[in-house]
Amino acid sequence: GEPSPTNVYLFNGDFVDRGDWGLEVLLTLFCLRLLHPGCCFLNRGNHECQPVNEHYGFRRQVVNTYPKMGEVLYAMICEACDQ
Repeated sequence: GEPSPTNVYLFNGDFVDRGDWGLEVLLTLFCLRLLHPGCCFLNRGNHECQPVNEHYGFRRQVVNTYPKMGEVLYAMICEACDQ
């Protein structure tokens, strides 16, 4: 069901390590967090840090998906994951 005070979601990391769907998974989780701030929580995994992202290709995936703004989006994702 949808996140609610009686149906709280906790996502435990490695969101970007979902193959070709890593970016979509992460953006979906960010949207859920924005829509349900008190009912949806994200624990960062080791794949949500910049060195691991770059090593395993998440940065490349973001830049290839959004050629004009990929670097900016990637920097914003890194900043969000460092919070």
